[in-house]
Amino acid sequence: MSRVERKRLEKEQKKKTRFFVKSSDNSTADAVGDDKEKLNFNDKTKENKSKKSSSDEYYAKEIEKMKSSDSYGEDVASKNRLMTADKIISVEDERMLLERRKRNLGNQSELGANVMTVDDIFTAEDIENGITENVPKVQKEKNPKIKKSETNINEIKRIKIENAPFEDEVKVAESRLAAQGKEANMGKEDITPEKNEQIEEKSNDIIEEKEIISEEINENKEESVVEKSIKSAPIQTEINDIEEPEKGGGIKRVLKKFFGAIAIILVVIYGIGCFVFNGRFFPNTVVNGIDVSYKTPEQLDKLAAEKIEGYKLDIEGRNNVKDSIAGSSVDLEYVKDSSARKVKSEQGFLGWPLALYKGESIDGKLNIKYDKDKFEKIVSELNIFKKENIKEPVSPYPDYDEKGKKVIVNKGDLGSTPKKEAVYAYISNMLVSEATSEKYPDSVYKAQKNDASNPNLEKAVEFIQPYTENKIEYDFGYEKYTATGKDIVSMFDVDSEGNYDVKLSKDKVREFVRGLSRKYSTYGDTREIDSASTGGKLKVSGGIYGWLIDREKETDELYKLVNEKKNIANRTPIYYQTAMSRDKNDMGDEFIEIDLSKQYMWYVRKGEVLVSTPIVSGQPGKGDATPTGIYPLNYKTRNATLRGPGYSSPVSYWMPFNGNIGIHDANWQPYFGGSRYLFAGSHGCINTPYGKVAKFYSLAKEGMPVVVHN
Repeated sequence: MSRVERKRLEKEQKKKTRFFVKSSDNSTADAVGDDKEKLNFNDKTKENKSKKSSSDEYYAKEIEKMKSSDSYGEDVASKNRLMTADKIISVEDERMLLERRKRNLGNQSELGANVMTVDDIFTAEDIENGITENVPKVQKEKNPKIKKSETNINEIKRIKIENAPFEDEVKVAESRLAAQGKEANMGKEDITPEKNEQIEEKSNDIIEEKEIISEEINENKEESVVEKSIKSAPIQTEINDIEEPEKGGGIKRVLKKFFGAIAIILVVIYGIGCFVFNGRFFPNTVVNGIDVSYKTPEQLDKLAAEKIEGYKLDIEGRNNVKDSIAGSSVDLEYVKDSSARKVKSEQGFLGWPLALYKGESIDGKLNIKYDKDKFEKIVSELNIFKKENIKEPVSPYPDYDEKGKKVIVNKGDLGSTPKKEAVYAYISNMLVSEATSEKYPDSVYKAQKNDASNPNLEKAVEFIQPYTENKIEYDFGYEKYTATGKDIVSMFDVDSEGNYDVKLSKDKVREFVRGLSRKYSTYGDTREIDSASTGGKLKVSGGIYGWLIDREKETDELYKLVNEKKNIANRTPIYYQTAMSRDKNDMGDEFIEIDLSKQYMWYVRKGEVLVSTPIVSGQPGKGDATPTGIYPLNYKTRNATLRGPGYSSPVSYWMPFNGNIGIHDANWQPYFGGSRYLFAGSHGCINTPYGKVAKFYSLAKEGMPVVVHN
């Protein structure tokens, strides 16, 4: 039993302890009896609001007539009657009173004989459960229809009189007080203290009942707050709600119908699509490069067979490699079987709407055959396998960024070394897919052993970076060169194909020194001279004159400097051979010129000839011809003895410039110049008249260039 029901039973028990004192006027008893009838009537009016609205007006008029009658005034003015909670508590009770009086107008004696008690008043729950007469307590317990049910008190106590001058339960008492005041103005007795007490008691009952309702609302969680507020609203609000439907309701119903119709249409369209695409390919479907949208498998058979005719596959590769295979060279053919239908079966039919937005490409599932022997022979002769097109891949390695001035990771080189089996498999797939223009994928080439994400590579970069922050500057006279970070990085040996072990490599330092020598060493270079023989510019090549860096000694020194991370400025490299000048024209402004064709020799200084003389050079017929080129004068000396196979000749002046070949006096020669060298020439030396050789000796300088030409 709920808390609300317990309080209601306690209140009913209190009512049973009260009674009415019979008076000359039986209106009170009539009122109590009428309450029972009125409760039954009240339930019926709930079922039909339209009938209740019309009956309310009728009962309101009858109640006013009853109030203006003498009998009603006497009931009100009676001081001998006790005022209890059984008094009529609402206008609905007055309706019930009027209804009962009308039914009992012909039996006044019976009405007067009845004594009304609280048992004659039935609640809405009683009427709902079929209790309309006084039934003993025992009988109620036996009859399940008589037993009271757990009823929401909000449904029982709501006041729904359209014309009532109040909006909630508390105003019921105020309405009764106003009615009593109206009777006093009509000449009836004033409201007695007992009446005021009754009204006050009634007001308290209503307030207590309202508190019970509030507690029941908190306990009853099945009904929402919105539903309870609607149930406690006046009838006028409900009528207005019925007459004025919620705004936008019509639009919602129209939209609901519209979207419902759209949904039906979409379902129908989807069903039709499933039926159509059960035997046809989806839109945006490509099979072996053939657009088969909305086509049948049989149509695909025909198109695939037509594509084989005149078929050719072109493939591009790395290093601008281009290969081509004709279908006829490998006997390519399309076999019409169930392969096209199988492709369609795998596609299905349910997902056709998605194909409108996302296409599908299907390759290599049709039955296409070729001659394997011819295929292997043709593929083995492709350009991708030719030696000149093959390059080994290089894994990423540390490199120097000139712009950023730091060591970075170079991605290396992918190379172009093909993997035979991968190439064969790829080309086979392309033929079966009827591809026409493709590119060799990375998968057919040998991959790099390491990639840029290798953590050891980053460690190598961090190791080398400090060495690049130092500079080594070389001075070559006319130009200076600074070993940059890129040069320093190149001196390190990094195992990029392994675990990226790093060390400063002497071989790589030597390679750097060789690079310097190739650029700045002038040893054996071709030079242009102001020739005394020709009177103009003359290019002479060959010989060993010029600057030459001592590579081994300079390598050892540079390795030490780099390893110690030292900064060096204006460093002069270690030379194996020097020249007369550090300018770009390293010959200086004086040289000795020998013209073998004219058998003549000149000493030139700043473009002027200081001394000249005829000579006798090596005899070419004996294989002793004097070699041409530019040579440095090694040294000069007096009174030397020249020895060779079968001879020994003392000389007064000796100036060697090309090994054992030099300039000296030759007193055994009767004359010089002309064609004497052809039959009486030397072993390669320049035989000079004694008087002239002394002047050359006095002017010559060690290291100066000796230019020999024809």
